[in-house]
Amino acid sequence: MGKVVAGGLVAILLGPACILLGLGALMSPAAQAENQCLVSPASTPVGGAAPTLPETARVVVPLPGGTWVRTSGFGMRVHPVTGEYKLHTGVDLSAPAGTHILAAADGRVAFAGPATGYGHLILIEHTVGGKRVATGYAHMYADGIHVEAGDTVTAGQYIADVGSDGYSTGTHLHFEVRPGGTDAAPVDPEPWMASNGAANVEGGSATSDAGCTNGGPASPYTGDSPDGLVDDPTSDGQITQRTAHILSQVQKNFPDSQWACWSPRSGKSEHPLGRACDGTFGNSIGTAASGRALDYGWKVTNWLKENAETLGVEYLIWQGRIWSVARASEGWRPYDGGGMHDPNSVTGGHYDHCHWTARA
Repeated sequence: MGKVVAGGLVAILLGPACILLGLGALMSPAAQAENQCLVSPASTPVGGAAPTLPETARVVVPLPGGTWVRTSGFGMRVHPVTGEYKLHTGVDLSAPAGTHILAAADGRVAFAGPATGYGHLILIEHTVGGKRVATGYAHMYADGIHVEAGDTVTAGQYIADVGSDGYSTGTHLHFEVRPGGTDAAPVDPEPWMASNGAANVEGGSATSDAGCTNGGPASPYTGDSPDGLVDDPTSDGQITQRTAHILSQVQKNFPDSQWACWSPRSGKSEHPLGRACDGTFGNSIGTAASGRALDYGWKVTNWLKENAETLGVEYLIWQGRIWSVARASEGWRPYDGGGMHDPNSVTGGHYDHCHWTARA
């Protein structure tokens, strides 16, 4: 009883800081048995209305393929530490200590820090299929968290290392899904991932770079004639100086990607104008990118998206979706082919190549 009274006094004194303790306790029946104000004010989510988040590009399994084994699913069970019969609010994926934990979708980190029962917890909010959803990642050690509240992340991004902190009997990731946001009721993550086509990210060890967005900082075009034409190093045609600059930046940061820019196409296309390039990532045109080619393609595409303003990229098309600077707040949108290609084909839907267009 004394602990309850003391806890109430602390909550009154600390206000929002202690109310927010509980993104950890709120999400874990085990944690509710030992509720403490462990979340530091500096790392708690900001109150008020939830910000608008762009639509995610994709959904991925939160550990690299081949690194984990499922050990416990969502549902009622006897807790292995407390012995209580309670709801297990997520799925447990056993993996070696240090295995890279990946963001399940594009989004914004709402919380990253200590939470009773969870050891350390990351909560990320996303827009998936036009709806708000939060994902949770638990049992990391303090030094195994590599993001902080407010960070923007992309699907497959390396955010933390597998640990065994909190109420845990071995190294694993406890993964949760909460449709509606961080304070909503949890659902079974496995059918949710299946229904959203969660893809496996390549990678096989704790030192793998799977899910990282590689590539250094982008340099802006500094010439005085961005629309002036120069020879295209990928064809017999010509491309704009801005296009040539973007191409050189991509090739510098991602030398294993292959690009083709100018082509004498008819109809509505920026390729004959010298303002567009198409890239593959170890696969060939006509063969959908998969495995490492798909992962590498996402790294390149995410880098182009993150540096679009600096480089002067107008829009991107990749994996059946389109993203543009003008409508960046909407995130990735379904690609309908623009009246030119069959969006249901491998090439027409851009499942074998990434297209980018430089602004005029």
